[in-house]
Amino acid sequence: MNLRKVKIIYHKEMLDTLRDRRTLYSMILIPIILFPILMFGMSAVMVMMVKKTEAEITKIVIIGKKFAPDFVSLIDTAKAFEIVEESDFESALKEKKISAALEFPSDFEKKIMEEDSTEAIIYYDAAELKSDMTSDKLRDRLKDYQDSVVAARLKQRQIDKSLLYPIKISKKNLAPKEKMGGFMLAMFLPYMIIILAMTGAMYPAIDLTAGEKERGTLETILVTPVSRLDIATGKFLTVLTASLITILLATTSMSLTAGFGFAKMGQFASEQQIQFSINPLSIILFLVLMFPIACLFSSALLSIALFAKSYKEAQSYITPLMFVVIFPAMISFLPGFELNWHLAFIPIVNISLAAKEILMGTYKWGFIVLIFISTFIYAGFSIFVTKRLFEKEEVLFRT
Repeated sequence: MNLRKVKIIYHKEMLDTLRDRRTLYSMILIPIILFPILMFGMSAVMVMMVKKTEAEITKIVIIGKKFAPDFVSLIDTAKAFEIVEESDFESALKEKKISAALEFPSDFEKKIMEEDSTEAIIYYDAAELKSDMTSDKLRDRLKDYQDSVVAARLKQRQIDKSLLYPIKISKKNLAPKEKMGGFMLAMFLPYMIIILAMTGAMYPAIDLTAGEKERGTLETILVTPVSRLDIATGKFLTVLTASLITILLATTSMSLTAGFGFAKMGQFASEQQIQFSINPLSIILFLVLMFPIACLFSSALLSIALFAKSYKEAQSYITPLMFVVIFPAMISFLPGFELNWHLAFIPIVNISLAAKEILMGTYKWGFIVLIFISTFIYAGFSIFVTKRLFEKEEVLFRT
């Protein structure tokens, strides 16, 4: 291998790659803007819609309201509900005329007065967010009413309310902020980065092989006094560079955005859970683990795209590969999967699980080293196949 010639090929291919808008979108623009949009956009919309729904005065039907006058008066003063009349409340609920219905039995008030137990039924549509939230609000009102009834009964008997709750249960989160921050990222960062690592390599790989065949420029570079190994190495390094840039930009964008995004979404979580902090060592190890997977994707995509006669045909070949990558990468989402010696040898799965452990601050060095080496072996084999394909005339000039 002539390193000077490889460098010339690499510079030439990088220049051509940076001129391609599709490559720039997948390599730079998407990683930079994708995560802020997902974090800020989706979380802001979710918070806004939930707050709007919670603030709305929702229409409800109360069946047998004359049997629970005290509770109905409590509902009226709450000003969170509008009580309407509907002869067929089930149809009204399906047609979204009302958000929920509440039914009291005829002996509801009598049972309360007799200090007996009774029942109230909430009808709602669990498939509708507004209806589900209305049922929760009604349940809270009923619980408040129930607490007031219990307090009155205890007061009448001169019994302290604390006797009902002899044990105070409290929870204390011992997980450090670094682990909580890592847990938030570990849920989906490995999955997203693995997918983007492949996407970042995909367009350069197609353009430098099938794209050049289609443009008729591949023959030009093949007749130059440069070996096939030097050409294959230069093209591989170009695709690898694109993939690594995508990984670096996406990880940086996610890490910087996560603190703000999770803080917004944290309005639905406890204060301890929304504190975001992550160990820099975790990010460094994460990026180190992404390097061999980027090598694997770059060489595999070059090999596949080299068989195609046109850009469109290469895309059709590579699309099924996306599904092969997506499902193993999703394992970081799934509960019950822990990194072990069997999974440590499965490509993509091992990276996804190891990255999850690292981001949570758990450094299993034996597994990390094993996964790094095994993935490099897979990548090395893939690079060897790519090199061999560049030496085959029937592949390069396939018609």
